[in-house]
Formats: sequence, structure tokens, C-alpha cells
Amino acid sequence: MNHSGPLLQSPATRLRNLLSYNTTQMIYVAAKLGIADLLADGPRHADDLAKAVGAHPRSLYRLLRALTHFGVFAEDEQRCFRLTPIAELLRTDAPGSLRAFALSYGEDWWWAPWGRLLETVRTGTTAFDRAMDQSFFDYLDAHPQAAAIFNANMTAMTERDVPEVVDTYDFSGPGLLVDVGGGHGALVSAVLQAGGRASAILFDLPAVIDGARAQLAAAGLAERCTLIAGSFFDSIPAGGDTYTLKDVIHDWDDARAVAILRNCRRAMSADAKLLLIERVLPVDGEPAIGKIVDVTMMVLTGGMERTEAEYGALLQQAGFKLQRLIFTHSTASVLEAVPV
Repeated sequence: MNHSGPLLQSPATRLRNLLSYNTTQMIYVAAKLGIADLLADGPRHADDLAKAVGAHPRSLYRLLRALTHFGVFAEDEQRCFRLTPIAELLRTDAPGSLRAFALSYGEDWWWAPWGRLLETVRTGTTAFDRAMDQSFFDYLDAHPQAAAIFNANMTAMTERDVPEVVDTYDFSGPGLLVDVGGGHGALVSAVLQAGGRASAILFDLPAVIDGARAQLAAAGLAERCTLIAGSFFDSIPAGGDTYTLKDVIHDWDDARAVAILRNCRRAMSADAKLLLIERVLPVDGEPAIGKIVDVTMMVLTGGMERTEAEYGALLQQAGFKLQRLIFTHSTASVLEAVPV
């Protein structure tokens, strides 16, 4: 019998395992160097890998050897490394790849703000703004490489959520779906491919739309999805019968969240509906990944995860009524609202 499971470890061991910034950085470096991609065709010697990525041989060997402790890569007696099921997820083209996730967590623009968490907790200010001298989304707008990593991470996250969301919620209807802040189109692609809609609009910032165009074309949906560039703080395309916002409202504080929702209300007819796809926090002490994401929002954007009642209050301020909450088997839930 295995007695080493987390719940059977001592409190001291469990706490030490939680203090794992070094693990994050080690995985980040392996992801940044593309080690998993190099091992896709089979094991390779550490020196061969170092030559391929331009790394110091002994230092790279020590890094990969350390990662075997966590089941990320495996090593044989000849210092050859191979993929493990965990390492497979660091491949760029692996189904459900987490490479963009690993890259996000290790980049300086993500990492540095977490060093200001104490200041954020004491003052309520956003750590990213203080660490980088500009807001999170302004930074991404000025740094295309960072934006590419972030958008890839968001696309991968949405691709993990949308099968459950589309299976659980009935998106079918004869009208036009408008995906607000839809990123590279993972949600709208899933809805269109499910056959419930003939056409849709994807609305996002100009730089994001450029990436969405290629994704939708690759999915064979370019003719069914109209791309419109703009800011949801200015206005939102009219004419839809269903408006979706996935992982948008949680990025913002209450005032800016209400501003986005009010712009949605202005664009919508009286019989349209609004769908917020977010992590809805439990009101008791139940564990929930959304509670961790909530602190990430506090550090990076000044946004927050919310309870059902808190989302209902935002919607009411913006001219909506929360009609129902639909849970899925993923971490995402669907909050359906209608104009009042």
C-alpha cells in the first residue's frame, strides 16, 4: 500500500511541497527551451539536448535530472532523457498541451508581480501595476511576445472548458451569436462546430483579432464568423440574440465590469440574452480552484472571481436579471441573464 499520498503526509511535508516556486521555474525553463518537443521522437542524451537548444550541458543535465523527481521526464543510466505522461503535456502540439500555461507562469511579467503580493494584500493595489509601471492589458498591448503567450494560454484554457460548456448549455437558435472578448475563437468555434448556430460574430481588440483570423480559417469557419475589432469599453456590436463573455468579467473590478455589461445591454434587444461563462465561487469553505484564480486576478489585473450573488448584483446594476446558473463538469459555469 502507498502511504505517501498528500493527505497522509505530515503537515510540515505538505507545507514544504506548497512552497514550490523553484519547481515552477524549472518547468518553465524546460518549456521555454522546448525540451519536450525535442523528445517527441524518442530519448536523447542530455549533451545532445544541450547542443540543440544552446544550453550549458552540465547545467541542463542537472535541471532535467531534478525534474525527474517530479515525474517530468525520465532518465536512464546513459543520461538519456525521455518523455513521461506529464512531460508530454509540455509538447507544443500535444492534445491538451500546458506549455503556454508553463510559459506564462515563468515569464518575468507574470513572475515579478507575485513578489508584490504582500503590498497588494496590505493596500488593495494591483501588484502588476506597481511591478511593471502599467496595467496588465496595456503591457500585453505593448509587448506582442508576451501577448502571444498569454493568448495561447487563454485559448488552451478555453479549449479545456468548452466541450463541457457546449454539452451542458443549449446554444442552438436561429439568431446571431456575438462572442464578446472572444480571444482567438475557441468558444465560438466550438459552438459553430456543434451545429447549433449558422453564424456568429467574434469581437475583440485588433491585435487579438489578427490571431483569431488564422485560427478560424484553420477550423474551416472563416465564412461563418465575422470578425470585428474594438474595445468593449467603447461599444459592442448590435444585432445578436445571444451575447457570450467567457473569462472576461473576472478580469475587472466592479466598476469596469459594470461598464462592460452596460455596453452589452445597449447593444442588445429586449428579447436577447447574455451568457457569462465564469468560475462561480462557493459561499462556504468548500475547496475551489476559483479561489486560487481569484488571487491571480488580484495580483495581475485587479479583477476577481465572484459568487452567484455578486454576479447577480453586477448584472442588476447594468440592467439585467440573472435568470439561472448552470454548472458544468469543468470549472466553468454559465450565468444566463436577460435585460430588464
